[in-house]
Amino acid sequence: MIDELQEEATAALAAGDYTRALAEFSVLREMRSRRDGPYSVHYLANLHDAVRCMCHLQRWSDSEPLCRELYGKYRRTHGPGDCDTVDAAKFYAWALVHLDQADPAAELYLTTADALWTLGDREQALTMLGAAVTQRQDLCFDTLRNRVDLASAAVALGVASSMSLVSPLA
Repeated sequence: MIDELQEEATAALAAGDYTRALAEFSVLREMRSRRDGPYSVHYLANLHDAVRCMCHLQRWSDSEPLCRELYGKYRRTHGPGDCDTVDAAKFYAWALVHLDQADPAAELYLTTADALWTLGDREQALTMLGAAVTQRQDLCFDTLRNRVDLASAAVALGVASSMSLVSPLA
């Protein structure tokens, strides 16, 4: 039964039927949480897909707590610069932006940029830094591991409001 439901949810997501996919991923999430635990690979994958659906449906208030959960769990289990963690950070920040919470979104973009810079992914770090600058031009770099490099990069970006937002749906 669970495999069938997984196939149906995945097919609905692929077909762009986000409402149906969300309903099925939500059921799967509950089942996986009870059966496998809230940190299992299957649970996290279903949570990630539920977040994707919510963002496509622009259900920002509903998605924010799930985005926060997903980001927190990936950060603890995968590390701050892992591709899953970065993707979760983008969804979380995007939800915060749509909920008019620019300061927490900028902080999330900035800490993600720092993690990516540490791992040597300068291109993606600069994209995240640009998103942070778009949200807030008076960023504080004091707590970051790469504060000097990122502050210099922000200046090189021109601290321009012409930077585009980082949409996880793009």
